[in-house]
Amino acid sequence: MHQNDAIERTMTEVIADGAILAVRLGASHSIVDVCRAAVRGGLRVLELTLTTPGALDAIEELAGEKDVIVGAGTVLDPREVEQVAARGGRFALSPVFEPAVIETAHKLGLLTVPGAGTPTEILRAHRAGARLVKVFPSAALGGPEFVRSVSGPFPHWKLVPTSGPTAENLHEYFAAGAVTVGVGREVFAPGFTIDSIADASKRIREAVEAARPE
Repeated sequence: MHQNDAIERTMTEVIADGAILAVRLGASHSIVDVCRAAVRGGLRVLELTLTTPGALDAIEELAGEKDVIVGAGTVLDPREVEQVAARGGRFALSPVFEPAVIETAHKLGLLTVPGAGTPTEILRAHRAGARLVKVFPSAALGGPEFVRSVSGPFPHWKLVPTSGPTAENLHEYFAAGAVTVGVGREVFAPGFTIDSIADASKRIREAVEAARPE
């Protein structure tokens, strides 16, 4: 598959799903077991942050599983993009806009989602070739109102707010113009268990399905 075709396919599937689960854990947790619990609950787009010990090995294991779209988060340089691609990851998210990451990801057929916190940063990310842009940290920037304000003059920008959306408020983000949302904190609440991960994931999935515009 051509690189551009692979990127477009991943973007289409990520948007259609509606939620990206950020998995950021310590060394004491089994990443793969945690991710499988989330998938059982309905969250199948998995962003394994590279700050999580064993993230690359987990990406490789999950990449071959049916109905799972797995990639990496906190991707900050081209070398990390290459590592993610080598393990079968399909996308690379970042908290910042780094042109070299976008360039390398596109060469390797990975969807890249750079982070941005201002309209100018979002514009630069788009001009650098990013199909989706992560609005981070969305709650601190103003939540749905910030997304709505930016989407007004730039309705074709595909925004992915993270660090803000929850099962209770994600409908507001979609109504404001988000094409998908990033979630995580409520899935991995203090004292979480495998069962609580599945339950929280199910709650978010139901909220996404109820909130998505027709």
